Amino acid sequence: MERVREMDGILFVNDSKATNPTATAPALAAFPSIRWILGGQAKTDNLDECAPHFGHVRSAYTIGEAGELFARLLAPHMPVTNCETLENALNRAAKDSQSGDTVLLSPACASFDQFKDFEQRGDRFRDLVGAL
Repeated sequence: MERVREMDGILFVNDSKATNPTATAPALAAFPSIRWILGGQAKTDNLDECAPHFGHVRSAYTIGEAGELFARLLAPHMPVTNCETLENALNRAAKDSQSGDTVLLSPACASFDQFKDFEQRGDRFRDLVGAL
């Protein structure tokens, strides 16, 4: 989990390396008020390992191939928007955030639908956060 930037009391965290729900769960546990960006190329059709930490998520922003699936899975538990791209998701999450929130990229998915690898996805997140 890379702390990319803090702006107006909002923390932006890159956890692009979390390429499955088991790897994402600790990130969800780590912050009390999260705007969660997730999705990509799913390795599973559930988010069961993340469920114990859904109470920390104020809203979710899905991207990529898994966007619709994850939006359906999360909708009973939290506000969710299918944003399709990382740029759309980050812009929406940043707009929705308040001081004390963490905008967390922890995709629970592989990146190969939109990026070369998780590192390129994380670099893009970092660049987008820097441009806010």
